Amino acid sequence: MAASYSMPVRIRFGEGVRSSLPELPCVKEAKCIALFIGSSSLKKSGHLAEILGMLKGKDTEVYEGISAEPTLEELSENLDVLRRKPADCVVAVGGGSVLDLAKAVALFAPQKSDAVLLLKTILKDAVPIPVVAIPTTAGTGSEVSPFAVFWDKTEKKKHSLMHAGLFPAEALVDPELTYSMPPAVTASAGMDAFTQACEAYWNRDHLPLSDDYALAAICRIRSALPKAVRNGDDKEARREMMLGSLEAGLAFSNTRTAACHSISYPMTAHFGVSHGQAVGITLPQVLILNAGTMPERAGRFLESMNSDSMDDAADKIRKMMVESGLKTRLSELKIKKEDIDLIVKEGFTPERMGNNPYVFNPESLKKLLLSIL
Repeated sequence: MAASYSMPVRIRFGEGVRSSLPELPCVKEAKCIALFIGSSSLKKSGHLAEILGMLKGKDTEVYEGISAEPTLEELSENLDVLRRKPADCVVAVGGGSVLDLAKAVALFAPQKSDAVLLLKTILKDAVPIPVVAIPTTAGTGSEVSPFAVFWDKTEKKKHSLMHAGLFPAEALVDPELTYSMPPAVTASAGMDAFTQACEAYWNRDHLPLSDDYALAAICRIRSALPKAVRNGDDKEARREMMLGSLEAGLAFSNTRTAACHSISYPMTAHFGVSHGQAVGITLPQVLILNAGTMPERAGRFLESMNSDSMDDAADKIRKMMVESGLKTRLSELKIKKEDIDLIVKEGFTPERMGNNPYVFNPESLKKLLLSIL
């Protein structure tokens, strides 16, 4: 059976495209709107007041204070609030954590079970409240993906939810909303997008459309990320990063991610490493191993990296990371040799590792981690 590509999200991209929010059918028809927002930066920038102005005349409930790594507790709390005051439309403005939480709440709210149970038993034909996703970071691709991720603080475990109902109805992808991103956030989010693109291309479930989006994102981000980190006022770099992030989202929304994401989870859970940093630190080595498994796919990837060998491409990725203020050695993240076994033990997520062309076992993963200690 041939692989298929699905993208039900209606996407609008460009500077100022957020102004089309009141014109969207699900917003125009709604009487009650649940507005999910992220950090205080949205208020400081004036964009929150702007968006509330666009929703004038609607009964709008604001949900805020969402953490960078949303938890099961936050999911349950916000779900309870939305059920007490139902909404006809959900508008999510923020980074990937805000979008993930809003999408899951919109999917779960019409159902009766609690959030933890629904994570395991969500109905295939569940119909969500329509979601308008407006990203303020260039990184996660959540505005065009059927995924949402939540942390169990007690077990220090990541829960990844995949469901067609997690695709937003609309995505307004406006580069202007990223202008106020701090350098560290720009770097981490951008590295997440770059890794997503690489893992979509080097993936057992790749297909021609995902390849095209992934390679376009790789080429775009490798050039734009250091520029956007160095100068947040570089509008061209911001635009390129936002478009690259969108392209990466369009790629991995169908393939899912692979080994680097799987290995990253215990780094974040136990050592507080930011997501983009955690997924990126193993990427150069993993790509070299993948190319040895699928050598026929190296040509187009090397072209997108403007490289003549996988070693050169790996070096360019490391250079891009350093220029963006990211680390390339585990020891720089305060991870010690005695911590490696824990990362190996908890770094095998079957649905992620199973997508990777190179098949890892505990020994080969430990060898890789020790090589970048």
